[in-house]
Amino acid sequence: MTKRLIDIDDELLAAAQRELETTGIADTVRSALRFASTRSARVRQADWLASGGLASLAEKRDRDEVWR
Repeated sequence: MTKRLIDIDDELLAAAQRELETTGIADTVRSALRFASTRSARVRQADWLASGGLASLAEKRDRDEVWR
């Protein structure tokens, strides 16, 4: 882990803390970075669900394939 010195907008930090339910600066920054880095996976999952992906799991064979 690398220690960094950056300027952080206080209003933006407070908004992020409310949204992420964090209190400390480091905890908020880590949570925000984690949230941002997993965004594409959440988007893919939402697209899969919107395209009927959940229905495809009705078949046991298909469910088994997903968990491999």
